[in-house]
Formats: sequence, C-alpha cells, structure tokens
Amino acid sequence: QECYLKALEIDPTSVHAWNNLGASLTPTETVMVGTVKYTRQECHAKALAIDPTNLHTWYKLGVSLTPTETAMVGTVKYTKQQCYAKAVEINPTSSEAWYILGATLTPTETATVGTVKYTQQECYVKAVEIDPTNSQAWSNLGVSLTPTETATVGTVKYTQQEC
Repeated sequence: QECYLKALEIDPTSVHAWNNLGASLTPTETVMVGTVKYTRQECHAKALAIDPTNLHTWYKLGVSLTPTETAMVGTVKYTKQQCYAKAVEINPTSSEAWYILGATLTPTETATVGTVKYTQQECYVKAVEIDPTNSQAWSNLGVSLTPTETATVGTVKYTQQEC
C-alpha cells in the first residue's frame, strides 16, 4: 500500500494508483490518503470520479461489492450487477464483461444495459458470440439451460450437453 500512497502523493489523479490501492484493501480495511480515510469501494469510486469510462475500474468496484452492497459513484448508488452492466455499456464487445454480468444474475433476473434488459442466458450468448473461445461463458451457458432447452448462438442451436 505504501507504493500506491506514494504514487497518489505524486499524482492524486492516478486512476491506476486509486484502483490498486482499493484492490489491496480487505472488505473491512480503510486507508488514510492525506487526511481522508477511504474504504476499498471509495478508492474505486475516486478512480471513477477521475475517469468514469474506465472499464477495469467498474470491474474492480463490482468485485469489491457483495450482492447486497452498493457503492456511491458521485451521487449515484451502484450495485454489483450495475457496475458490471456499466462495464458492458462502456465496452459492449467485451466477452468477459458479458460473461461476468451473466454470472451476477440468477436465472429469473435481468440486467439493464442502456435501455435493454438481458437475461442470464442472453449475457452468456453475447459473450460466446463475441469470443467463441470463452470456455467459462460456454460452460455457464450450459448450466443455465434445462435439459430440454436450447440456446441460439449466431444461427446454431445448442443443447445443454453441446455447450
């Protein structure tokens, strides 16, 4: 943490330093930056105040939250799921972002990306359409299907066993 604090002393607008400092903290740990005490979520929120389009910061903020926690970014509260949806909005061609968003959903939930709602299965389909080698997305797509369901990826229908 001392290196991140030194980096912030030199450049208090360093998104990387704020992100890394936040990632280095445990869920209950705080750190003093100057005269202000920060939690890990507050470090990531500080990074987003500097660069709200940083995909990795939205990931890290999402990772730092439990499913029931929220974090303030500016004046808006974000859930874990909303952080990952924001990452998808920033980079809709990121297979990993779609996969992680799908992983935060239950089979009956949807996530809103922009103005469109996506199911867990639809997130996994998007992930494998973008990157057909994303084995985690394929595996989770299979898990999300019942034995009688199929998922259409591109123009091909896949059963649970074929995923």
